[in-house]
Amino acid sequence: MELLKRGELLSFEGLAPAPVPPEKNFFADPIWEPNAEGQISLFDPQISPGEAARLKAQFPGLADLVKEGNRRQLVQAVGKRANDRSMTQEEAVFVLALLEPVQSTFDTIRRLGRRSEARFPVDYSRGVFMPMPHDWALFEAGLMLWRSAQAHDALGQTEQSLDEILLMLRLSRAVDDEPIMMSFFVATSIDVLALSLIERQLPTFSDRQTQDIELALGQINVLKKLTKVLRGERAIGNQFFDQSRQISAAEMAKNAKSITADVWGEKLPGVAWDLVGVYRFMFLDEDQAFFNKTYQRLLDRLGEKPDMLQPSEVERLETDLEQEIQGADRYRHALTSLISPKLKTFLSMAADEETKVRQARIACAIQRYALAEKALPSSLDQLVPKYLEHVPGDVISGGPMHYRSDGKEYVLWSVGWNDQDDGGEASPQEKIRWKKLDWVWKGRLPAVWKEL
Repeated sequence: MELLKRGELLSFEGLAPAPVPPEKNFFADPIWEPNAEGQISLFDPQISPGEAARLKAQFPGLADLVKEGNRRQLVQAVGKRANDRSMTQEEAVFVLALLEPVQSTFDTIRRLGRRSEARFPVDYSRGVFMPMPHDWALFEAGLMLWRSAQAHDALGQTEQSLDEILLMLRLSRAVDDEPIMMSFFVATSIDVLALSLIERQLPTFSDRQTQDIELALGQINVLKKLTKVLRGERAIGNQFFDQSRQISAAEMAKNAKSITADVWGEKLPGVAWDLVGVYRFMFLDEDQAFFNKTYQRLLDRLGEKPDMLQPSEVERLETDLEQEIQGADRYRHALTSLISPKLKTFLSMAADEETKVRQARIACAIQRYALAEKALPSSLDQLVPKYLEHVPGDVISGGPMHYRSDGKEYVLWSVGWNDQDDGGEASPQEKIRWKKLDWVWKGRLPAVWKEL
């Protein structure tokens, strides 16, 4: 095959991370062992009737939120009540009281985070059906740390909040070597939560604390991981194609339905289930070749400009794919249409996170400059070379990141998915990444100089 001759990896051989010694492995600890249901429960015990009664008595202003059962859900309920504002002192103390019974879990994760590697025993041979219980456990831990950091910040406990932000960034790195889209989603989600805390709290950090954040941010390379994940998803797809040759048409249809019945229903009407055998006999090989070429087109585009992710290219690739599987061709490319990602959704998430990481690095340099100079820089060029070797560019346009300051506050912005400079318009009410205008980071003078 042409792609194999190019040295492309079409299976997990060469992609799956190698094992590491237990003493170096973040996941080599009993807390990561799945239970009988195949789940990892980090934050038991549940809230008992006695604990619920004590919480209601201690925090009467929040008594309406208190329920027995899931601890994470109650922590989240307090955070959602606070929404975009800082937690009140009562809310912050309440959250920390809720988390007190599970502090030993955080202590264990913190200890494990000092290990240099992370290898969860993923069974890559299972393909689309591989269990990934650690992904949800990591995300749950990230959510709890996010709320705990917010609480410590509301109480003015900057060092504790910083420690939890750094631990969140370590959690997301625990799946860096996994070429799996779900792991990528989890890592991205935790990073974005941590970055939201950094944006809010950075003006309160000292120079040393800011350098700690810089060091952690320097370990994040979203676009590099993106290409690995795309190759991993292609490997999963090839496994599914290969397995479909070895089972009956009925079993193949059942497997496809179990992946995502709603997507299959869109692409293949119910009457087409009678044609699965025909598809496998006539089109399976052709469809697998098409599937691999589809992924390769995307990988080639990303490889041409590894520091950029251009929306116009993504939109063109997605449009081409949709056109190639229209009408009768949706039957010829049935599995490709089923297991290929929604490119705009997936890649705009990656571009958004990469943008936030670059903006956070610039913001750290601005914070250190302002602590030293007692003023914000008039341009980003003033950060080079003392605080930055170079100013990270806009991942979308490839040009410079935009910057504006009034001397007390500043705005950093990328042109966003529309690849158009909208003057730093953040469109804060818009939740869909590709519908936002500019992608914005807001900062201000360090708290120590706020009187200026």
